[in-house]
Amino acid sequence: MAAFTFVLTVGITFAAVDWWPGASRGLDAFTNLLIMVGLGGLLLIAGLVWAVKTLYLVGRDRRWSWWIVPAPAIVVAALLVILLVPAPFHSARGDFEAAAQRFSTSPESQAFDVNVGPFTISSITREADGTIYFHDSDQAFFHAIGGWVYSPAEAPTGDGMYEKFESRHIDGPWYEFNARHPNW
Repeated sequence: MAAFTFVLTVGITFAAVDWWPGASRGLDAFTNLLIMVGLGGLLLIAGLVWAVKTLYLVGRDRRWSWWIVPAPAIVVAALLVILLVPAPFHSARGDFEAAAQRFSTSPESQAFDVNVGPFTISSITREADGTIYFHDSDQAFFHAIGGWVYSPAEAPTGDGMYEKFESRHIDGPWYEFNARHPNW
């Protein structure tokens, strides 16, 4: 039971943090969601089997066994990893810094389908004030768009580009943003 739980939780953890060993970049958000739902369903079934066996052993036989502990401990450890692993942006911070520096001196004000670290960036847009928007293709869903902003002068506002623009300061000139595109 513990080995099966371990395999399921490792898969769920990789999907949750979008890190797949051997892959040069992560999977898209929908694929990760499908993986988490599928493996989560199997983990739920395993949890029910564990609960029935545990209740039978403790309730009926009135005894304790150490085989009860590993499965929930593995699930708790995986949950801690999911909650405590730094956001993927931090692991690719150097790649984003290099891309921002290259793009700030580029004659082009927009680029499409660029890989930055493990991320597939659907577009990079430089504004006149030097603010650079990195649109993460994994965060484009229905009418929403998200990604990161390099804004050395001030907090980005998304004026003229987006509706319902929200940003969260990461550190230095970097912000994470979510917005609604006005043309969608």
